[in-house]
Amino acid sequence: MNSLKEVYDDARIKLEQRLTPRRLLHSISTSDTAELLAELYGVDRDLALVAGLLHDWDKACSDAELLQRVEHYGIVLEGEPQKLISVLHAETGARAVAEEYPCLPEELIQAIARHAVGASDMSPLDMIIYIADLIEPLRKLPHMDQLRSLAGTISLEELFVKSYRETLEHLLRRQRYLHPNTVNIWNTYAAKEREPLTEG
Repeated sequence: MNSLKEVYDDARIKLEQRLTPRRLLHSISTSDTAELLAELYGVDRDLALVAGLLHDWDKACSDAELLQRVEHYGIVLEGEPQKLISVLHAETGARAVAEEYPCLPEELIQAIARHAVGASDMSPLDMIIYIADLIEPLRKLPHMDQLRSLAGTISLEELFVKSYRETLEHLLRRQRYLHPNTVNIWNTYAAKEREPLTEG
């Protein structure tokens, strides 16, 4: 299996067994949204399509399974493992996908690994998968329509920062635990932005 199309077709079949129907629809919708964003921002559409489809490969794993996978892959965590359960699937899933499809390029694997928490040095593909996961049409979170309307009208980095801010505000409103790297990631990008990100 060498082509991205072959991986996509194979993964669609396997994800039907790995994910719940709702999560499968989310993955397909994220994939479609990532492809559209890639076209808007000049990123490889096929990479975005496949990364979007595969981004939640480990989402259906139980807490115990995720912690076992962290140990199995030797993933070094920042913070308390039990408090990071909701985001562990990104890194464990990326490792598992790399094993399942060794033909995939590292940039695609990295985008999967970074889609939940982000990083201070996000690539364009990383940003697209992060954004697509948040704004795909099946998501019913507040302010999603506003973010969707901005796609293609502002730079990819601006759209990522606005998306990251929305996630951060959502977590704070719900008094959820923040990944220890979240503040540093936010500060890295907020420091590079100017007036547009201080509005609304």
